[in-house]
Amino acid sequence: MIGCVVSKRSVFPVLLALGSCIGVSSAADAVGPAKKTSLVTIPAQMEIGATPERVWSLATSFKGFGALTGFKIADGEGSFTRLGQVVEARVWEDEGLLVVTGFDLGKELRVTWEPKNGNYLCAKRIVLSASGDGTLLEYWDRYTDDQPNADETAKQVREETVKAVAVFESLAK
Repeated sequence: MIGCVVSKRSVFPVLLALGSCIGVSSAADAVGPAKKTSLVTIPAQMEIGATPERVWSLATSFKGFGALTGFKIADGEGSFTRLGQVVEARVWEDEGLLVVTGFDLGKELRVTWEPKNGNYLCAKRIVLSASGDGTLLEYWDRYTDDQPNADETAKQVREETVKAVAVFESLAK
């Protein structure tokens, strides 16, 4: 048996040299090139002739949130009630999880979408404020898109948002 004394200072160079002998790549080789992705934001705003409490109840219900955002939530009878809440859902052909990342009771709901395939980011934001005899609802749909047809997809999402806003408004009355 050969004896060896290794000081704390010599461990890293030894491991690095050993790694190069057995074919381990460097960190620079492991990290690919940066990829540019556009962030698409589709805002919507609506005046609803209902109390902020009524609109909040609808916006945080899985049925109302689904109507506004297009998500099909596995448990259609529940509602968002707390920060960190996670529910299974679908949108288009994607399956994944909705995660509550912001929850200010009666005022603001933020939900991120974590698709199972992890190939894009998506966040929804709903802000309510009293407005005259009703409620102003502000909504933002934000998602990343690095596909060549990003403009076409954004147009489709905008058209779906216009329809969803109309459905949500009819449910709120």
